[in-house]
Amino acid sequence: MSVDPFLLTLLILGLSSIFALLGIGGAVIYVPLFYWISIDLRIAIPLALLLNVTTAGSASFTYLKKKVIDFHTAIPFLIFSVIGAPIGTHIGMRVSEETILFIFSVVIILVGLSMLINGKKQAYISEPATHRRLFLGSLVGIGVGISAGMLGIGGGTFVVPLLLSLGYGIREAPATSSLIVMISSLSGLISHLNNIEISGTTMILFATASLIGSQFGSRIMYTSKWNLETLSRKYFKKIFGLMLIVVAVLLQYRISF
Repeated sequence: MSVDPFLLTLLILGLSSIFALLGIGGAVIYVPLFYWISIDLRIAIPLALLLNVTTAGSASFTYLKKKVIDFHTAIPFLIFSVIGAPIGTHIGMRVSEETILFIFSVVIILVGLSMLINGKKQAYISEPATHRRLFLGSLVGIGVGISAGMLGIGGGTFVVPLLLSLGYGIREAPATSSLIVMISSLSGLISHLNNIEISGTTMILFATASLIGSQFGSRIMYTSKWNLETLSRKYFKKIFGLMLIVVAVLLQYRISF
């Protein structure tokens, strides 16, 4: 690596706190970040999935204790994302690196735009209709799994807006999404095990930083001193969405020149 592992560890620590707060795994940033510091894309993807598992798993543990994860909604996502991940890995191994990076850029631009668009706040819905939950869970779950296997994206950037659109609150949506991201990323990681070529010490260092950061971020969600709903809806999501678009543009520039 051309970047000091210690500095990269500190960056992962800070980023994982933000990702846990938003209920996403963070691969939308980790994959291009690793690629920019000259880590091969085929290694960057499983490494990002590893950090996804750590971040989302740690956050899920906190949310489980707070009892804010909706398992009725999560289970259909979990089942179909596990099915989709090996499919995504199979596709990813058979297309060029440039194609993967182009698809990745398009995906994160769409995610960034979705975060910039204002949505009306909806009342909390404790349990959507069963048929709607199953349909959305199977459809989006397959997509989430394929994106995890092919791009290293755990799917939280898609799942959180979907849950918010169903009426889930700013705390319940990231909590449920964290569990979905953990399972989809774990499935994708297992299908990529043969591509991990980074030393065990470095992986442990990164995973530990991700674990600590995600615990911090998930606990901040319950800090009563901050109005997190206003902060997340009005300011932070817009900044993060704009940052994703910039990352996508820079990524395409790196590929082209």
